[in-house]
Amino acid sequence: MNLPKQLFHWFQQRQSKLSHRQLLVITGQEEWTKNAAVTLIDKNDIQSILWISDAQTDYEDISVKDYRCKLGHEYDWVVLNCFSGFRANAAMALSGTIKAHGLMIILCPELSEWPHYGDPEQFNRISYGYHQKFTKSYFIQYLISSFNEDSAVAMLSVDKFSGKALFVVDNSDKDRYYEQDIAVTHICKVAQGHRNRPLILTADRGRGKSSALGIAASKIMQTSDKTIYLTAPHIRSVEQVFIHTKRLLPNAVISKNSVIYASSSITFKSIDLLLSDDISVDLLLVDEASAIPVHILNKLAKKFPRIVFSTTVHGYEGSGRGFEMRFIKQLSQLKPSFKRFQMLQPIRWYKHDTLEQFWFNTMFHNVQQDIETIEPENQSINFQHLSKAQLLKDKTLLGGLFRLLIDAHYQTSQDDLQRLLDAPEIECFIMSRGNTLLGVAQIVKEGGDCLGEISNHIADCSRRVKGHLVAQNITSTYNTAPFLLTQQWRISRIAIAPVHQLKGFGKQLIDYVEQQARQQHIEFLTTSFGCNTDILRFWYRSRFLLAKLSAKPEVSSGEHSAICIKPLTNEALKISDSIHKDFYQELLYQMDKNFQWLSEALLIQILLFEPRVNVGASNNMAILSQFAIGKRAYFTCKRLLKEYLIANPDCFSKIETQQQALLVAALLQNLKDKNLCAKYNLSGKKQIEQALKTSFGKILISH
Repeated sequence: MNLPKQLFHWFQQRQSKLSHRQLLVITGQEEWTKNAAVTLIDKNDIQSILWISDAQTDYEDISVKDYRCKLGHEYDWVVLNCFSGFRANAAMALSGTIKAHGLMIILCPELSEWPHYGDPEQFNRISYGYHQKFTKSYFIQYLISSFNEDSAVAMLSVDKFSGKALFVVDNSDKDRYYEQDIAVTHICKVAQGHRNRPLILTADRGRGKSSALGIAASKIMQTSDKTIYLTAPHIRSVEQVFIHTKRLLPNAVISKNSVIYASSSITFKSIDLLLSDDISVDLLLVDEASAIPVHILNKLAKKFPRIVFSTTVHGYEGSGRGFEMRFIKQLSQLKPSFKRFQMLQPIRWYKHDTLEQFWFNTMFHNVQQDIETIEPENQSINFQHLSKAQLLKDKTLLGGLFRLLIDAHYQTSQDDLQRLLDAPEIECFIMSRGNTLLGVAQIVKEGGDCLGEISNHIADCSRRVKGHLVAQNITSTYNTAPFLLTQQWRISRIAIAPVHQLKGFGKQLIDYVEQQARQQHIEFLTTSFGCNTDILRFWYRSRFLLAKLSAKPEVSSGEHSAICIKPLTNEALKISDSIHKDFYQELLYQMDKNFQWLSEALLIQILLFEPRVNVGASNNMAILSQFAIGKRAYFTCKRLLKEYLIANPDCFSKIETQQQALLVAALLQNLKDKNLCAKYNLSGKKQIEQALKTSFGKILISH
């Protein structure tokens, strides 16, 4: 195959000296690009190759949707065939599997044609009914501009090659493992030093973080009789830990899930097993901690006095920043003596690696913020709708906007950047003061005529389509096809810059979105979120109504998922009233069932914003008073006590927080006496009833 001579000269230069990893983009007809890549593989005698494509090859290959199974592996070259589809998460994650001096090769159409190419992955990014509105990929245009702006990216077409070899300048091998050695020392101290001093070990990919866990485990096992447990979201995530433990303990007894050396051992245990069993262990190692829900991490931290949390800073699924923002803040309160160490020195590749920097820059993962321009407080605040073309044109604005979303929402990932620029149903609104970006709201269009033919099937739960998250959820829950056919905007993300929070800007931004929605004759605003008192209060302030609460807490947050809706027309108000009545009845039914362990404060807050039920007939009030002064037995009036609280949630404000919680748990959630005693430190049934009498006595004094 004839390829430009400059290409082979580039390879010769790269082989003549120690070179950085680089990105090579091969453009043209699919068959030609594949043949070009195969030719280069053969001429360079590359042995370790991963090929991402839907079609089978002569190399180790996977589909782009299966990229996660290769994280933690190492390759000389990775070939990403974009004719089979491009996923931003996959591209960035797989770049981390390439060893020093390696190449990432992207195969794609001619750059002028690629934005208009029918990417097979589009159907996974765009909601049902919106594919016909997709004209071109703004994200691919953005990616191409990133190629062109980065001198480290090499480009090959049928008749042209451009690129320069980038050599390693700072190759101080003696310092390469310095930070890993420090990390190993810190891990050993957790096992051998004071209790309740957890270690947080963070690093980007390629820093030897998992290897450090294996090295430390082998050292601990050689010097003392210790039982170590190792956990992660999947056992495949800890392959490197076991590899290094086995390497350093050649005489150990090895099985699939454990390594035993003398009287010491390291064993993989699933998270469920660790939390369900009444077990203790000398040391618990948690790898890929950012992929584990925060509430689970908290439970592990409470249960195990010697624990190491190891995780990736830039979580390629968006979870790394959530670990930073949520868990570490909570751990500092739970275990204030925790230690933290960040590994910056790469081991799998060299300092100042060009491939890593390309993807970090392109996906806005260089999180250090520019120095913010100080704008006068009295300067007017501007609101604006941003088109995809505007975002593409202003990369500074796009970067600032996306970084806000990353910081505010822990599950924001690179795929979300791709959807933001490509999905026709997604729109962005911003608020700013002068040159300072204050906040951003992202909305997703849902419902409407595009679902007309299948609305009844969605309502009766026999059909589900891509997208339309709230529209389908509410419709199927309450069997209400008319709701599905209304035009809706779901506020999927809202983010205010941290220095400007708690100033009312979030509500102002929602008010602007509502104004724009009314102008476009949108019938409902909706939103979905992990429900807690602070977030629910925020949406209540903008007059959203709670329409659904999930039966179980979400795995990702440990919180029940809530859906709120706001009708914007008279017809929508009728539909909303019907939905809200059904929700209220379901809430009352589930309080002592699925919502039995819901936060008492959250349940009180929900009741305060719900319609009231008339319960207080004079005879009933007399019975409640008789209970409060000790004349009437608890079991004879429990139903009336419960109905009173539901009908008069304002009464909770008359008693202390601990008393509020006990009333909710005993009367609304119907917890058993043994659970009440354990939760509120009470001695038994008699003390429970006395506490309830005292609380009702305070409530009824001013009735």
